[in-house]
Amino acid sequence: MDKHLDTFVAEHPEGWGHHAWLTLLATLEQGGIDVSDAEAIGFELENRRLAAELRRREIAGLGPKRIEALVERFGTLWSLQHADIDQLAEIKTVPATLAEKVVAAVR
Repeated sequence: MDKHLDTFVAEHPEGWGHHAWLTLLATLEQGGIDVSDAEAIGFELENRRLAAELRRREIAGLGPKRIEALVERFGTLWSLQHADIDQLAEIKTVPATLAEKVVAAVR
């Protein structure tokens, strides 16, 4: 399933609509993947989208561990876009100066 989700995110960098979501679920199901917990799949998809977007932005000082921490804390690109600098800086591995860069990059 991981490859399918990563491919889907790469093919939809600006997000996706309901039809694309249903098509993804159908593709997964046809591939023998259990899609009965679509909410969990959607959550994982949003996590992957956030991580991909942060990698794409190439923010100086934002490596894999910090991206992982941001994904764990915020979960979705929308949540990160609506967070303030102080919320990002609450993460132990994200200094305030980096928090400022991230907020500026995702808004």
